[in-house]
Amino acid sequence: MTAPFSGRGNVGVFFHRRVEESRNLGAALVAALGDQGANARLLDAWEPRELLAGRLTGLDWAAVLGGDGTMLRIVGLLAPMGIPVLGVNFGRLGFLTEIRPAEALDACSRVLAGEGRVEDRLMLEASAAMDLQPALDASGALRDGTPPLLAGMGAVAVNDVFIGRGRVAHAVRLELVVDGRPLIRLTADGLVLASPTGSSAYSLSAGGPIVDPRMAAVVLTPVVPHPVPVRSLVLPAGAVVDVTVRSEEEAICSLDGQRHFRLPDGAAIRVAAHARPARFLRLGEPADFYHTMVQRLG
Repeated sequence: MTAPFSGRGNVGVFFHRRVEESRNLGAALVAALGDQGANARLLDAWEPRELLAGRLTGLDWAAVLGGDGTMLRIVGLLAPMGIPVLGVNFGRLGFLTEIRPAEALDACSRVLAGEGRVEDRLMLEASAAMDLQPALDASGALRDGTPPLLAGMGAVAVNDVFIGRGRVAHAVRLELVVDGRPLIRLTADGLVLASPTGSSAYSLSAGGPIVDPRMAAVVLTPVVPHPVPVRSLVLPAGAVVDVTVRSEEEAICSLDGQRHFRLPDGAAIRVAAHARPARFLRLGEPADFYHTMVQRLG
């Protein structure tokens, strides 16, 4: 679903701390938007999550200067607050970022003038019946200061939820239940549950279909499965998927490839559409998705 966006002046400009050009352009955008009457703030997109979350109140919209990973992070933080995001591509593929750096000033000025539109896209929510502890990185530290995923609390994924093997290269057994009815048991490296936005990411690499991001659906794609009767499934947006892990080795649940949680044997993850959509600020036409897809994947 798309809707016009009336330009408003409280703007968060998020830069990537490891990309100097991103920081410099962010500072220039804040100054230029300020000259146009906006209240713009320069924010570090990769500041620890709990600190960054406290700086987001009062924003009307945001511009993110980074790649798809940075966009996933900021959209996931802002979408539950209803704040739309404009992406400026400093990454490699840039599926989620519409604007080139040289176009950023003009694009932000156009949004401020009310020329933008908001494209709402389905997001996913993952929850568990038991507290899940964050997985550690190779150095034994927490990635991004990720807190535990507490029982009864949902966590947002813009692209996808991966459930499968962790550090040890053993396949896991997964039991899938859809809308309360057993669907299939499979042995695989894992399972990707993707939103339409995420269908062109990990799910595609695992052999899943590309789904138009304007659609409302959930895509299930096994990763390196033992023989299964179906290779990938596209479920309606209202589907509720429960995945139970059976593994002698610790498995993981990964959200957008950024937050990782340990899954002991018998742990179950529920994945469903989130109540709020991911919100993307666009200046191009919806059909540009297909042109971008062919251009980036060709």
